[in-house]
Order: sequence, then structure tokens, then C-alpha cells
Amino acid sequence: MSLRDLNVQGRNIQIYEGGEGTPLLYLHGIADMHGLSDEKTNLIDLIENNYRIIAPAMPGCVGSEEDNSLENIDDLRFHTLEVMDELGLEKVNIVGNCVGGWLGAELAVNNPERVDKLVLAGASGLFVSGEQIGDLFMAVQPLNGTIDDVRHMLFNDGNGELAGEWIPDQLTGKSQGMLRYKIFRCIARFGFKPPYFYDPKLIERLHRFKGKSLIIWGEKDQFVPMRHAEAYEKGIPNSSTQIIEGCGHAVNLEAPQPVSDLISEFFG
Repeated sequence: MSLRDLNVQGRNIQIYEGGEGTPLLYLHGIADMHGLSDEKTNLIDLIENNYRIIAPAMPGCVGSEEDNSLENIDDLRFHTLEVMDELGLEKVNIVGNCVGGWLGAELAVNNPERVDKLVLAGASGLFVSGEQIGDLFMAVQPLNGTIDDVRHMLFNDGNGELAGEWIPDQLTGKSQGMLRYKIFRCIARFGFKPPYFYDPKLIERLHRFKGKSLIIWGEKDQFVPMRHAEAYEKGIPNSSTQIIEGCGHAVNLEAPQPVSDLISEFFG
């Protein structure tokens, strides 16, 4: 897996690339955002054995240049299409986690000719009455120098080693602190402004994507409740859902092998 810079319409974008075969566009979420860890995720390590993985960092994350003209999820969709154009990717399979899943769903329904198959893991993007998405921006406020609430929101075992590794209290130096700040600025740009982490029109447009879709959810997701998985499956015609027991929102980090197996079986 290699890291390189890509010029996209005058913006510097950092992407991870690796593997060979069918192109797979990996759209990161909150817990696995580039910059929270120096290492690629175990899931990427597993699936790159079978596919050509392209994983762009969203604008403002790690080495990707921030762009104040990108104000909402639709702007991010057009930006991602420009990334695909620059890489010569006419049509891709997509794996999207959390906000990346929301972005993947928007690409699938608005640009179905560019998406072959779709995997959504803990995807935000929908409004489900009585099952609101968790308040990440309240949780991220440190309490006694810790951000326990974020870890418990994103991981089943918020006190465990994995959660502490990916969402540490103490960052080594100003550079890591700035990375985290930029990451949450990025997410605030696309998710915090009302409507909170969803597109009110998306649920009515899911039927537009006719390709095969796999919805993967952590059984104990405290950030995007399980009923959102049901809403995605109900809305996307050719879709199925797999629930990973004992996992929270960051299912791709907590259960990389089972998720990789599901992805490999799904894409074939």
C-alpha cells in the first residue's frame, strides 16, 4: 500500500493505493479517518489482496488540502467524482464506512452509472424517526482530559485497547493535535450543519440504485442505530444486511476479518 498526492482541480488530495485487480473505492468514516492512526486499517490490509484499493482522504484530512468551497455532502460527491475522473476510474465498487457510507450512497443514487456494487458499513445519511444519530460533537468535548464518550459511541468496548489506539486521549505533539482538529472540522463541514448527518431527500432516492448492495452493521452501534440499516435495506432494491455481533459502530476496525470475508464473498 502506498501513499501519494493527487492534484484534483487544483486541490492536493492524498490517497492510499494498493493491490491489483478490480478497482475498489474505499471511503473512510470517522473512526478510521486517515490521521487518527499512522497505519492503514487491518480491513484494507485484508481486502487489498484481491482488489485495487483506492482510498482518498477527504478534503482537510491528513495531507488532503482543505477546500472551503465544499460545503455539503453534494459538494463532496462532486469532488469524489473528480477524484475518480483524475484516476481514470469510469466505474468502481465502493466500500463506505459511516460518513463514507453516506457519500457512497449519494454516489450510487445520483451517479449509478459510476457505481457497480456498493457496501455500506454503519452508514449515516438517513433520518429515521425516533432513532437519531448520536451527538458526536458533544461527545468529543474532553471531560477530565479524556474523550471516553467518543470511544463508547464508536466502539463496543470503549475502554478496550483498540478504542484507545484509534481514539487516544493523548496525542504526541502539536502535529497530531492539528490532524484531529482538521478531521473534526472536515466532519463538521459535511455533517454538523443541519440537517445533522443526513440528507432528507436520500431515503426517497435509494430506489434509483439497482446494483447489488451489502449493508454491514455492528449489533451494538451506539452512533448510527440499527434501524438505519433496516431503512437502507428497505430503500435499496437489490440489497441485503449482515449484522456483526458484539461490535459497535466501528465494525470495520473491531471485526476486520469477518467484514473482509463478507466483502470478498459479496464482490466475488
